Amino acid sequence: MKLILNGLNGSYLRDLLELAPDKTERVDAAVAYATENDLLFSWCWDNSIPLRYWGRFDEQVPVSIPVLEKFFSRRSGRYTCKLVRKFHPKVIWWRGFGAYIGSANLTQSAWWNNVEAGVFLTEDEMQVEGHDLDLETMFSEIDSHAAPLTEELLELLRKRNAELKRRKIAQKSSDNAFVSTTLVPHWEGLARVGKKTANERKRQAFLDEWNSTLQIIRNVGATISKKENRPAWVGDDVPLGVQADQFLHAYYYTNVIDERRRSNFEALFAANRNDPDTAVQLAIRFWQGLPSSSDEYRALNEIAPVLRGAFERDRLKRLTEDEFVKVLSDIHAASEYARRVSNRIVGLRNGVTYTIPEKMDALARHIYRGPARGGNSVIDTLDFILYGGSATEVPHRLWDTMNDPTRRIDLLGISSLGEIVGWALPDLYPPRNGRTSKALRALGYDVTVHVG
Repeated sequence: MKLILNGLNGSYLRDLLELAPDKTERVDAAVAYATENDLLFSWCWDNSIPLRYWGRFDEQVPVSIPVLEKFFSRRSGRYTCKLVRKFHPKVIWWRGFGAYIGSANLTQSAWWNNVEAGVFLTEDEMQVEGHDLDLETMFSEIDSHAAPLTEELLELLRKRNAELKRRKIAQKSSDNAFVSTTLVPHWEGLARVGKKTANERKRQAFLDEWNSTLQIIRNVGATISKKENRPAWVGDDVPLGVQADQFLHAYYYTNVIDERRRSNFEALFAANRNDPDTAVQLAIRFWQGLPSSSDEYRALNEIAPVLRGAFERDRLKRLTEDEFVKVLSDIHAASEYARRVSNRIVGLRNGVTYTIPEKMDALARHIYRGPARGGNSVIDTLDFILYGGSATEVPHRLWDTMNDPTRRIDLLGISSLGEIVGWALPDLYPPRNGRTSKALRALGYDVTVHVG
C-alpha cells in the first residue's frame, strides 16, 4: 500500500503512470470530475490500454467539453465514456497493477497542487482482502445506471456549458469578490511557493485567529443567553456578545483568579481542553445564580448602553477629553493596563503611589493628547477602526492600526481596541480582551491571549 498525498509526502498519481503500462490490461476509472485529457485518458490511448470511464452528470457539466469531445471523436469501443447522476467517487483501477482510491479528480490542481489524500493498493493486496471483488461490484452497479456518451447528450452538454460560461462572465466580479475574502486563508497550493511577505503572513495569521476566536465567543453567547441559562436580570434584548463577555468576566474572576490574584488559566486549559462544552455547562450553573448586586449587572445594564452610545459615529467624533476619560475608564483592558503602567510614562511623579482611578485618568488623558501621527488623532483612529469601511472588515482595520505608525495609538493595545469594538458594535462583534481570551482558555478553548 502506498499513501498518495501530493506535495505533502512527495507521492503523486503521475508516479503510478510511470510504473503501470507493462502490467495494466485495462483501466476502469470512476472519477466524478474531469477537465484534462493528458492526465489519464491520453496516457491510455498512447499506451494502447483500453479505458472505461464513468463521470458525473449534473447541471455544472463536471466533465469538461474537451474531454467529452475527445472521447466522441475517437469513436472507439476500447475507449468509452459514460455519465452518471448522484456520483462522486475517485477510483482508478489499473487492472493487473492496482487501484487508487482517494479524493483526487482528473484535474491539474488535484494531481499537483491541492491537498489530496488517497491510497494505492497493488493487485495482490486487493485480492488478499477481497477488495477487487468489491470494486467489481461497484463498477457493475455504476454501469447499470450510466448513460453512454451520444451525439444528443454531447450537444445538450455543449449548450449547457455555453450558458454556464455566459453566467460566469456576467458574475465574474462578484465571484472574485467572494473568493477574495480573508475569512479563509489565501493559499496557492502544495506545488507553488507562496509569495507573501512575512508581514502579510502575520496579518493573515492574526485575522484567522481573531475571527475564529470571535466565533467561539459567539457560540458561547448563543448557549449562555438561552433564557434557562441566564440570570433573571439579563433581558432578551442584551446582545449575545455582551452577555458572553460578562459571563466570561464572572467566570474568570471567580474560577480562574486565585486569592493571590494569580491567573490559573493554563492549568485549567489542560484540565478542560478535551471537553470545553462540559466546562461551559458547569460555569453556567454559577452564572445563573449571579445576583443583581454583581459587577456584571452594572456592566450589562448601565455601562454597556453608555459605551454603545459614546462610540456611535457622530458622538465619537465630538468626544471631549473629559468624556474620553470617562469612557475609557469603563474599558476593562484599559483599566487593567493603567494598574501596571509606570507613572513616568503617563506623566505622573515617580515614587508616588496613586489609586487606580488616578492612574486611569492620567492614562486616558495621555492617550487623548497623544501625537496625531500622520494627522490621525486617537478619535480619528477609533473612527477608522469602527467605521472606516465595511463592518465585516473591522478585524482588518484592527491589524492595520496596530501595524501602521501613522495610526497606532500609544498605550492603547489590541485588548483595549478589541473590547471597544465589542461595546461599540455589539450586534456584530463580541467584546474581546486579554481577560476574555484567558477565560476561554480556562474553559478549554485553544485561543491566543493577546497582550496589551
